[in-house]
Amino acid sequence: MGEKKQIKKQLDNELKNLVFMKQEEVLKQLTPRDWRTKVRRFWNKEITIPLLPVSSVFVLLLFGYGFFNVYDNRELEHQELIELGGSTYWKDEIEERIADED
Repeated sequence: MGEKKQIKKQLDNELKNLVFMKQEEVLKQLTPRDWRTKVRRFWNKEITIPLLPVSSVFVLLLFGYGFFNVYDNRELEHQELIELGGSTYWKDEIEERIADED
């Protein structure tokens, strides 16, 4: 117990010339009381975004979009358009409707 008191006494002796300014402001920041201070503390946080996972997901999304876009375009290339009665229709849809009527 005597060793702790001796360390405390030495610390107090070393810090006696230090004067803390803005002590109340620091204490207010530690315990925010109003909603403005709480909101300010919330928005003042640093956010770190890991580059490798985020960029990997971004690249995969772009690749997936490009792949499915090319797939849809290839499917449309094989379809033909037909004009009937002033309107344009897909040939496959007309054939299906004609087959359903029979």
